[in-house]
Amino acid sequence: MDNELKFYHITDTHHYAVTALGTSDEEDQKCMNESGAILDAAFEKLAAQDEIDIILLSGDLTNNGERPSHTEFIEKLYRLKNAGKRVYVTTATHDYGLRELKDGDTAENSTHASRSELKNMYMDFGFSEAIAEYTDGLSYVAQLAPGYRVLALNDDNCGTDEFEEPQMNWIRAQVKAAADAGDFIVAMEHHPVLPPSPVYPLFSGHDMRSYGNKAALLADAGVQFVFTGHAHMQNISSLTTEKGNTLWDINTGSLVGYPTPMRRVVLDDEKMSITSEKIDSFDWDLKGKTADEYLIAHFDFMLNDVFDSMAFDLDRLGALGGGFGISREFVHKMRIPIKIVGKIMQKLTVGKVGRLLCISRKVDKSVRNILIKDLVIEIIRNIFTGNEHYSPDTPMYKAIMAAVTKVHPIVRHFMKGNKIIEDLPWLVSHMIYDDTPDNEAVLPRTPSVACGRQLPQEGA
Repeated sequence: MDNELKFYHITDTHHYAVTALGTSDEEDQKCMNESGAILDAAFEKLAAQDEIDIILLSGDLTNNGERPSHTEFIEKLYRLKNAGKRVYVTTATHDYGLRELKDGDTAENSTHASRSELKNMYMDFGFSEAIAEYTDGLSYVAQLAPGYRVLALNDDNCGTDEFEEPQMNWIRAQVKAAADAGDFIVAMEHHPVLPPSPVYPLFSGHDMRSYGNKAALLADAGVQFVFTGHAHMQNISSLTTEKGNTLWDINTGSLVGYPTPMRRVVLDDEKMSITSEKIDSFDWDLKGKTADEYLIAHFDFMLNDVFDSMAFDLDRLGALGGGFGISREFVHKMRIPIKIVGKIMQKLTVGKVGRLLCISRKVDKSVRNILIKDLVIEIIRNIFTGNEHYSPDTPMYKAIMAAVTKVHPIVRHFMKGNKIIEDLPWLVSHMIYDDTPDNEAVLPRTPSVACGRQLPQEGA
């Protein structure tokens, strides 16, 4: 089609300059020390793609805004640019120093970049092509192709999932200006505007405080598609407002974590077609594993570390807890029950849970010997990869839901007032099975009815 737009969306590159900064011992779903090698492989793949020359990159470009990380990452972006690619970035909170400056430091000589520097640092990657920009210069509009614009939104005001009214008014004006010019506008920002998983608001409520209010404002402003990151999850969700406007949030996982996702997008007058790609290898000592096996092992190690720390090292758990919204103070306060649960989880199987809850007849023998902690790790990995595959006809689904139904009255009593936890069966069933497409999808360009996952509203 003559009026097609083709581009890639990537996000959360979290580059860490390991040679300049030394090996990091941080443990996370993303691969910090391997980030440079993974990005080189991914960018080489993108550079070799002769059909698509547009790449959207929605924030958390570096690990924590370290200057060497920015320097190396910008060099990698220039290699893409020299290969004929047009890269459009937004920045986010991991791209500048959030910590207090040390004595004698200024924003100019700090080891971490300041927010005010980011626009000039990444001028050649979207900002220089701006046909409109917000007052701080970090949100902008650029012409991607005849008939298409990108609305690149900076949303690094962590602690809220809303744009302030002046920025929202600017967004409305830009969508209208695009429409008046006969252009279709695609948005990108760092934080998701819809929860990428039903469980997400439980540990990241500061990002999802109002459950879709921001999405509704964007939809009613005329935005139909927004590409997001931050959650490191592969997910596609939608919301339809009372006015009948639908917005799709295409959330993409971290490029430097399993499964190194890259969204390939084709947009025409009627639909948006999305496929997901990944790298097959990267230049690193993979310990005899394939790239997938290595990345899965890294992902699983982080979660196993949590379970092991619950049982054997609460100080370690306190250090890890920040990534899950759990404070050191909470770990200390609840240290006795946490340690008991941690010890139990080392040996607890699906079959033992069935016997404890008197539901053994509902637990198929094919799943009885699976450790609960291994099952939890798999479920979390499935959520991150957009592959929640335990459908209602599977033995595992039946066993899990039987257990959840048994404990639900107790949970509902103790969690009264929490709208998400109160409906535990709904929450768990959507964690283990999702029949909406998260990796491959064809979305209508002008949808008239709601599609995809329906989300509970606060206060409902």
